[in-house]
Amino acid sequence: MTDSTPTTPDWARALGKVPSGLFIVTAGTGDDATGFLASWVQQVGFEPPAVSAVVKQGRHVGDLIRVGGSFCVSVLDAESKDLLGHFARGFAPGDPAFVGITTATSSSGVPYLPGALAWLECKLLGEVDWSDHTVFCGEVVAGATRGDGDPLVHVRKNGLSY
Repeated sequence: MTDSTPTTPDWARALGKVPSGLFIVTAGTGDDATGFLASWVQQVGFEPPAVSAVVKQGRHVGDLIRVGGSFCVSVLDAESKDLLGHFARGFAPGDPAFVGITTATSSSGVPYLPGALAWLECKLLGEVDWSDHTVFCGEVVAGATRGDGDPLVHVRKNGLSY
């Protein structure tokens, strides 16, 4: 359903106005590592510092987060917009997600993207299935910024799809 469909409810168009950032969430190590374009990432705690990353149920990356117990979040900005296009296409299990992309490795072995505005390494604190997604909560254990740029912000046409 698109925003131009006359049957799109007003509440769905209103829900689409809730802004989010654009991020690359990575999980797994070595040849099993992968990443995906995410818009549902949010800080959820101060003590300990924590973020949530939301993954559609059934996606392989959720299993990698569970098994590895960690994930990384790279925050996109205008200078790292090329990463958005690379990861937006998605990767099947086993597909090499980082070909042609500069990566670094966190202390937990998960790759992150030093070309992004910022990155965070997170140790998994817990998860909960909610609706058709799983919310993973992670304690921030490391991270850095590349500069003082502004993160990319995403607003959807409606709240019924990405």
